[in-house]
Amino acid sequence: MKKGFKKYPIISVEWYDHSGDGGWIENLNELDALPITCKTIGFLVKETSTSLHVMSTVTDDGGHGGNNEVLKSCIVSQKTLRKSF
Repeated sequence: MKKGFKKYPIISVEWYDHSGDGGWIENLNELDALPITCKTIGFLVKETSTSLHVMSTVTDDGGHGGNNEVLKSCIVSQKTLRKSF
């Protein structure tokens, strides 16, 4: 069996960030701003039909830390940097 950090591919994913604001907006032109683009690099530990779970840290005994869930609908690009081995 592969150790924790060897069984996951390492990927780079670029995605659009999204946010919300519960406050009042005085100027609707503020809503015209382009979305912020983010880049996450890490271990792809899980993929669902709607999202990727990319962890920044995995251990050789199966520990996981630093989860980033990226919605597939927000992905601009994705690249595998290293396949699992």
